Amino acid sequence: MEQPNETRSRYQASTPSRKRLARLAAFSFVLIAGFGLLGFVSRNAILNRFARAKVEQAFTDAHPGYALHLSDLHYTVRGRQLVAQSVTVSATNLTLEAGPVSLAGVHWSRLLWGSSNLTDVLSTASFEATNITIEFPATHYGIRCTRLRANVPDSELVAENTELRTLIGDEEFFAAQNFRTTRFHAFVPECRVLGLDFGALFHGKSYRAGLITLSRMSFDALVNRDKQPAPHDKLPLMVHEALAAISTPLQIDALNITNGHATYRERVVTGAEPGVLTFADVNMSVTNIANRGEELAAIQLQAESELMNDGALKFHMTIPIAPSDLSFHYSGSLGPMDATRLDAFLDIAEHLRLKSGNAEGVVFDVDVTDGTAQGRVRAIYDDLVVAVLDKKTGTESGFKNRFASLVANALKVEKSNGPDATGATKAGKVNYTRKPNDTFLQFTWFALRSGLLDAINQ
Repeated sequence: MEQPNETRSRYQASTPSRKRLARLAAFSFVLIAGFGLLGFVSRNAILNRFARAKVEQAFTDAHPGYALHLSDLHYTVRGRQLVAQSVTVSATNLTLEAGPVSLAGVHWSRLLWGSSNLTDVLSTASFEATNITIEFPATHYGIRCTRLRANVPDSELVAENTELRTLIGDEEFFAAQNFRTTRFHAFVPECRVLGLDFGALFHGKSYRAGLITLSRMSFDALVNRDKQPAPHDKLPLMVHEALAAISTPLQIDALNITNGHATYRERVVTGAEPGVLTFADVNMSVTNIANRGEELAAIQLQAESELMNDGALKFHMTIPIAPSDLSFHYSGSLGPMDATRLDAFLDIAEHLRLKSGNAEGVVFDVDVTDGTAQGRVRAIYDDLVVAVLDKKTGTESGFKNRFASLVANALKVEKSNGPDATGATKAGKVNYTRKPNDTFLQFTWFALRSGLLDAINQ
């Protein structure tokens, strides 16, 4: 058994060794941390000094005419995240700016050694970009998005506060056009894409998604009818033609628009107030959007909205995917409304005013075959009185306008239309052939209007 003095002596003798060991451990920790910090700093220095320039040059080589500029790059081992404070892509007809931009979860080793294809390398990746702006100087349009997020494992893409608008004011925009055109403005607080096939997208094989949802979307279109239509050497594309022009296979199972709002406006005098049609509480579902399919495959569209915040409008359309000509079908109905609410549009766009009129309901059914629309419109209404407006002053005054209004009400317009003794209602005949400058929406409306006018004429 050891004596207390011997034990104390051994402890005292070992104390310097323990202190040296502790100091060595501390020094080693500091050394390792220092090397780690040096490696971390070096890694980011290498990224910014060498790798960044190579990436920019590789992008330019792969996309002639485009230039890529990356700001300071920052890489963190945890999460395998690479962050660029800003990204700029420029070309003669495009400028894109975003930042910060981050890419995380990438199998960088597989990418560097080329041991896997692009899909495998990005199979666990997530992407986020903020403050995105894209400008197209030639068309005077731009796109802005506050945040874009993509998650490959979840097959999800989300865009927040996306806006399409012109880069200049309306008057300057229309002044830059030689012929009649339409100015568009759209804003989508949230666009969510589910079931997105990133693998096929990365390889350029197809555009495939399960569901796209546009929440609280607003859309505004303004047409400058004060200018002549463009020569029809290049006809506006119809839906089937636009889809056929996409060479890559496209398949979207469903597109939903919820709680949207749309405004359509036409002006007939430069700088003057336009005629306005509004569609509130727009809810729309479009299924089977594709550019490939069987002979009978078709896009199905269902929509509901409030016309001029008064009449409940329901609409259904079937568009064949692969027709050789302009052929489709649409039908719908309009619920009871005060017809004079349409004066906000008719006064200016058609130089016509509804002095009174109550629409009890409108039902329509139209077939389009090879660019010719035929069908029926049944309108039930009463107390319809119209006034013809002067094209220059926009008023009812003047002998010519008063006489035209008198003739219209006495000889042209049926004041009321309802079920007769047998319960039958007069139907207007739709008969309209597409004009060279008609867009798809214009053709659809002009055909429906032909039947509506026939229904109210004597």
